[in-house]
Amino acid sequence: MTAENVRRRRDDWPEVGWTSLRLTQFDNAERAELHLPPSDHQSIVLVNAGRQTVESRHGSRWHAAHYGPGTVGLTAPGQSTDIRWCGTERTLTTHVELPSALIDRTCVELWGRDATRLGRPDALAVEDPVLSSVVDALCVAARNGVDEFYAESAATFLAAHLLTVHAAAPAPRELGREDQRVRRAARFIRDNHQQPLTLAEMAAVADLSPFHFLRVFKAATGQTPYRFLTKVRVDRAQRYLARSELSITEIAHLCGFASPSRLTAAFRSETGMSPSGYRAAGSQ
Repeated sequence: MTAENVRRRRDDWPEVGWTSLRLTQFDNAERAELHLPPSDHQSIVLVNAGRQTVESRHGSRWHAAHYGPGTVGLTAPGQSTDIRWCGTERTLTTHVELPSALIDRTCVELWGRDATRLGRPDALAVEDPVLSSVVDALCVAARNGVDEFYAESAATFLAAHLLTVHAAAPAPRELGREDQRVRRAARFIRDNHQQPLTLAEMAAVADLSPFHFLRVFKAATGQTPYRFLTKVRVDRAQRYLARSELSITEIAHLCGFASPSRLTAAFRSETGMSPSGYRAAGSQ
């Protein structure tokens, strides 16, 4: 059975064009069984109405939970799932998808480490009034046509909340001197990604020699400064591609790439698609 047969997107749901997160509402059949392939997004599913018993399988074991209004399900990026549910009434659910790049950036901000080292939020069912309230507020904002800034702010908060409350991560600790330097450098890279940054400039912001900075930054984040910069630039390019009619050449310039070909190579390496292919897929 396909997702389209059992999970129908609400026809009256507004197309707001947000790129910081995806927000969709679904009307779900009383009972179904699905295989959900891995996604590159962190998924949040809020039950708005209806009640069902939901089971999911990771590996060979099934786990069950009762879903009702206010229940939240979390699925981590890259996690495939077999899921089935059974009830006597249809359910209405709101689905929020956060880019995995946002989760990674938030981990660097809070812990100075890459998300793969801390674990990403994944749970069949949780009760979290904060998540429920934010998702409900996003629905109201979408129907009112609120602009991207609202969605971007909400996405940032959701990422921090999920990682702090629902991930296998320690509470944000007091940063040591080197952690503070990495955090300062990461912020500098994000704020100046459109500039032709050099390793020496990044290291100077952290008050470290280039060699020491390279070692410290990679140990803390799991990636080199150059890879971190490239991911920031590609993430920004994705937003421009989805939200504007700018040419690939203009986007390359705005995101700090020396040429459109450099943008294309980096974009394909990070996403598996060309910029033009990404734009075309988003317009369908």
